[in-house]
Amino acid sequence: MTVVESENPQARAGLRERKKLQTRARLIEVALELCDSQGFDATTVEQIADAADISPRTFNRYFATKEDVILAPIDDMVTAVAAALDAEPRTGNEFQALLNAHTAVMCGNCPAASNVDLDRFEVMNRIALSSPSVSGRGAEMSEAKFSRLSEKIAARTGADAEDLSVRVVVTVWMSLMHLAMDRLCGPDAMQMGDADARAEALQSTYDAFRASVENV
Repeated sequence: MTVVESENPQARAGLRERKKLQTRARLIEVALELCDSQGFDATTVEQIADAADISPRTFNRYFATKEDVILAPIDDMVTAVAAALDAEPRTGNEFQALLNAHTAVMCGNCPAASNVDLDRFEVMNRIALSSPSVSGRGAEMSEAKFSRLSEKIAARTGADAEDLSVRVVVTVWMSLMHLAMDRLCGPDAMQMGDADARAEALQSTYDAFRASVENV
């Protein structure tokens, strides 16, 4: 009699994780599509869950609120940038490290960026502009992003996350990112889907910052 060996537990765990990631990605995709086409307030969790072929209860296992699924691209970006920072050498120039990490993620040169879909940012921004609850939750997520980047920079420099030098680096960098993203997603936007345009927006914004500091 042939004995069939049970599936490797690690393989089963890997399959479950891939399915979870696929379900999460599907939820984000349909939520953005529905809220963009019919409005955030007019879209229900039940509609999103039904379009993703899951139950509302399962939806809540992935996202606590409807706002969170719309803003998920931000969370994915922060996670990818944090991983990219770990790969950056510690040269003492944390601005350059942040630039390199963001460029790697936004230009598709980072394995950790597999969950980052930059086209979703344009849709997310449109929804946030028309929904105070989404924009308000986005502000809360910005605070979480600040804390996470501060922890990464602190670990790289050996300083405390609340150290003024760390806070200055992260505050300035997040301001630079807002400027770069305005160029990509604002009224006079460049092409978000173009990796060269994204790299140029990041680099030119950083170069302008360096030039202003040198002239102080």
